[in-house]
Amino acid sequence: MRALALLFVAGISVPASAQFYKSPAPVPRAPVLTTAPATRGTSIDIHGVLADIHDGAETRQLSRQQARQLRREAAEISQLEQLYAAGGMSDVEAAELRTRAEVLRGIVNAKRSGVIK
Repeated sequence: MRALALLFVAGISVPASAQFYKSPAPVPRAPVLTTAPATRGTSIDIHGVLADIHDGAETRQLSRQQARQLRREAAEISQLEQLYAAGGMSDVEAAELRTRAEVLRGIVNAKRSGVIK
């Protein structure tokens, strides 16, 4: 009976002790910096958005207040672009700027068409 109990205890303890192991440490990754100049295409997007804002204000599709607010948002994106470019713009930062410029363009177009006020 003792031998059976000893085998039982030994059989349970082996798999349980084998379950605990040290996992390998995660490998640190260096940030990905682009070698492209600061004007990675986001400036072109902003200039196009500013042109749309100007056209909307000229044709009175946008009020002065709306145009002013939209120009401020475009200026904020341009400032972020300069800030990111100063330290070397990463792909994530460039994607953020492109997305913000596309969203702003969509808002300008929606306000010009009267979809949103």
